[in-house]
Amino acid sequence: MSMPSNAVLTRARVARRAVALLLVVAGVVACVMSVMNVQGEVMGEVRFLVTTAFFIMGPGWSAAGFLRRAPAAHVWLLTLGVGVSTTLLIAQVMVSTGFWRPDYALYGVTALSIPFLLRHAVVAQ
Repeated sequence: MSMPSNAVLTRARVARRAVALLLVVAGVVACVMSVMNVQGEVMGEVRFLVTTAFFIMGPGWSAAGFLRRAPAAHVWLLTLGVGVSTTLLIAQVMVSTGFWRPDYALYGVTALSIPFLLRHAVVAQ
């Protein structure tokens, strides 16, 4: 089994950084749209898509960024697994406690994820 070349590792690093930055932007946009109470028509659909994408990928990419030289499939599987499980756990807690505030969940997940996403975007791995 051959080791990946430096060019491949560089492209992988650039791609990981780009995804981390896109998720930071998605988290901030989702929070701003939530605060502005964007609803209906095209912008409501955009809010739904951005928020869902961030909930599914933001927490997972925060964790997956700590994998060193892992195959892309492992990074994406960890991203989706952690993101979906985090979202389901938060929803289950909200249902169980009767405190259904998805906006607060979004703000909390964003506040916890963005520092790690920024780290992964800036620190060379």
